[in-house]
Amino acid sequence: MTPSFNLLDEPWIRVTWLSGESEEVSLLTLFRDATQIEGIHGEIASQNIAILRLLLAICHRTMDGPEDLEVWREYWSSPGSLGQDASTYLERFRSRFDLRDPEQPFFQVAGIHTASGKSSGLESLIADIPNGHPFFTTRMGEGLSQMTWAEAARWLIHVHAFDPSGIRSGAVGDPQVRNGKGYPIGPGWTGQIGTITLAGDNLEQTLLLNTVVCNCVEGLQEVDLSRDLPPWERPADGPGGSASKQPTGPVSCYTWQTRRVLLHGKEEVTSLFLGNGDKATPQNRQHVEPLTAWRYSEPQSQKAKATVYMPRKLPTDRAMWRGLPTVVPHLSPMVSTKAGGQVSRFLPPAVITFYQRLMYQRVIPPRKLLPIHAVGMEYGAQEAVITELVEDTLHVPSALLGRDNTRLLTLVSDAIEVTEQAAGTLRNLAANLDRAAGGSPDTSSAARQRAGAQFYQAIDERFPRWLADIADADPESVAEQWREVLRSEAHRQAEHLAQNAPSTAFTGRGDGTSRMDVGRALFFFRRKLAEVLPRPGSQIPAAHDDERADQ
Repeated sequence: MTPSFNLLDEPWIRVTWLSGESEEVSLLTLFRDATQIEGIHGEIASQNIAILRLLLAICHRTMDGPEDLEVWREYWSSPGSLGQDASTYLERFRSRFDLRDPEQPFFQVAGIHTASGKSSGLESLIADIPNGHPFFTTRMGEGLSQMTWAEAARWLIHVHAFDPSGIRSGAVGDPQVRNGKGYPIGPGWTGQIGTITLAGDNLEQTLLLNTVVCNCVEGLQEVDLSRDLPPWERPADGPGGSASKQPTGPVSCYTWQTRRVLLHGKEEVTSLFLGNGDKATPQNRQHVEPLTAWRYSEPQSQKAKATVYMPRKLPTDRAMWRGLPTVVPHLSPMVSTKAGGQVSRFLPPAVITFYQRLMYQRVIPPRKLLPIHAVGMEYGAQEAVITELVEDTLHVPSALLGRDNTRLLTLVSDAIEVTEQAAGTLRNLAANLDRAAGGSPDTSSAARQRAGAQFYQAIDERFPRWLADIADADPESVAEQWREVLRSEAHRQAEHLAQNAPSTAFTGRGDGTSRMDVGRALFFFRRKLAEVLPRPGSQIPAAHDDERADQ
């Protein structure tokens, strides 16, 4: 009997039920019971999003696009119907979801091999253990000698999405191979972006909220649904990847075959072939990829002699709320281009724009808070190693995305701006204290950076809570509430900086207007903070003639 591990029937997706229990389920079970499942919870966050994107590809094909908003509305208003239709759709392609099919194994290439016949170890499949440098420690030692087919299925989907760049095994029959090696083509497509997804009350709602109707979103309207196909609806890939293949829409982005893979093993998986597949390029993919924000790139635009947007990867040094202008339409500033025009600095994810459309059309009931989930991967030198996994969730007032949202937009925009100004006062204080102690420009710069990071570390916990409560509040009242949070924290950290300054800083350095000591540094800080965060009805004292603008 031919060995089989069909993803439709075998439990392999780790989920958490609404009851709180965890379990591995098959694709058919997941869709059948999606209204009872809270979400996907695998080994790491990047694995969860890779599997979610696979499920979204299935949703798009199950719903035939969907072609229009009315089709989407019918699924939303009929809980359970998505699962029924998804099961019917999946059964049509049952054989293509078999991980061990001898001719068309799922997300793999049958018979692919190197000239030497050697295989790679499982450490090349598992993202949490880069070769020789343990990143996470979920699998170590003997745990890498074999794994179940269920776990291998999860990492197989992850490797296409997030595998780092670098030299890979050269497949016999791949014209891109030189001297038996496949040379770098970049990380997996999902690793090149920072994913933004919305969360519903259960998995079915989450799937629907992230299944974007392309013709409802400016930028995605040119997607040809009949050509946007997943691998299981196309002829099986051969050993050679493509450097010129172009994604055709959300489905092809969610299932992009960045690598050529073949799992080896009997009862369990023991090794694999891992080579290069289809190269993914990031320029101007906002017309096909709905689940990321975009940033204007002047260098890329100059090179292309046209406006170019690149995916905005999630920064590793700041919380998600500081990136709200990239996610919320109308918060993005305009920037001038060297060509003389003006463009939006950021483009929001299409999934956010689509949610706005659902609100405007009253397709979904209004909800106070919208959970926005972000996941991204940070790579090191030549994008060949994983250095950090970024994950964050922000609960945004739905009213912030509404039509008449000028009041809230102004409130949030001002709060973000004044927070940065408050951070600036602490950076300047730290630099002045360093200068008073006889520091160098390098130590002063480092002191500035540390002070800003420490301030935001404290504020990062408070801004999301403040944001969640602003929708129905008096604007001036909540604005002053936030300013008071900033004042209190800035003064607290300023006192800490001064108390920990070396004794030489109290003696100070310099003469006359160039003199700096702890007392003057604190004076400049307090005056600037009062200017940035004036109390209601207060007056800022006039500046002394010897005050310098950069202090």
